[in-house]
Amino acid sequence: MPMHSRTTSLRAAWAATLVAVWLAACTGASPPVWQELAPVARPVADRIDGDRLRIRWPVSFALGPVDVYRGTSPDGIDHSHPVAHARPLFNKVTLKESDPSQRHYFELVADGGAKTRIVAERKLPLEGTDNFRDIGGYETEDGRVVRWGLLYRSNDLADLTANDLRYLTRLHIKMVCDFRSDVERTRAPDRTLEGTPPKTEALAIEVEGVDPAKLQERIRTGVRADQLELIMMNAYRSFVTHYSDQFETMFDRILDERNLPTIVHCTAGKDRTGFASAMVLLALGVPQKTVFEDYMATNRYRANYKKWIMRLVPIYSLFRTRGEDLEPLLDARRPYLQASIDTIEAEYGSVDRYLDQRLGLDPQKRKRLRRIFLR
Repeated sequence: MPMHSRTTSLRAAWAATLVAVWLAACTGASPPVWQELAPVARPVADRIDGDRLRIRWPVSFALGPVDVYRGTSPDGIDHSHPVAHARPLFNKVTLKESDPSQRHYFELVADGGAKTRIVAERKLPLEGTDNFRDIGGYETEDGRVVRWGLLYRSNDLADLTANDLRYLTRLHIKMVCDFRSDVERTRAPDRTLEGTPPKTEALAIEVEGVDPAKLQERIRTGVRADQLELIMMNAYRSFVTHYSDQFETMFDRILDERNLPTIVHCTAGKDRTGFASAMVLLALGVPQKTVFEDYMATNRYRANYKKWIMRLVPIYSLFRTRGEDLEPLLDARRPYLQASIDTIEAEYGSVDRYLDQRLGLDPQKRKRLRRIFLR
């Protein structure tokens, strides 16, 4: 083949490849590898499949070699030998778990021990809940890091499998703060963990307009997206105006180290739990940008559930409600959490004053919270 023809063929192939990638992105196909492995802002651990984990870290963490050590608790890392080693300029390792039923924590050690960082899976690999995650690993504005394994956020625990119960029992959960209404708890009671079950603190939040039974009826008879969006905005405002007592109690419970680790949850793990988690992270000094990132992560973890609901709803409602009309209810949206923060600032002047004056987190308690949760 002449050189000109060969060059033309290569250009055509390259153009075809770019078009294929562009089409995949536009049609919702699986993201290309380069997108999946985009740079990370902090060390992360993701499960690739049943027993394989991929650990990545920012280039800023280390340019030289990195050793990875493993333990069954953040304070119980086995430093006798690394479980993985990354060569200079490499910022990821893949390793096989020896026991996938046991949660592990990993310590990254760089520069001969001068730089270290604990990392763990954020979303726990449970079968019966898709939004159970750890709020650890986030950096604060003063450079400290939220401890792993102390506070988990989740959707309801009614569908936990036997494997899930065994996995969670090994986390030694001491307390569950349940923000669901009495009706929600009765319809879908949490499964009980094995061994010594954790205490449950019922912190019922019954938001007007989103009662499950009434909402189900509205969907069946027909509801529009703009109606649901208004309901959700009002719900997030009400967390501040009507339900601060529940969040104050939550802070009282997690300030007692005998109650840790704790799970906070509601039905979807998105709204009531999202606000609770945001308040904890803000109280710890995590930047608001990161807090929103944690809040919005629900959309990634519950994407399959959303697709399933959006397909089911038109049939269930005899096409009175479209699947896309339910998106405001299913999504974690930045304006929702922003509505809570705006309400806080309008009524209290700042989040700090709200935490102090309304949630009882005075300077001494806040100092204690940071001593417990930060490293």
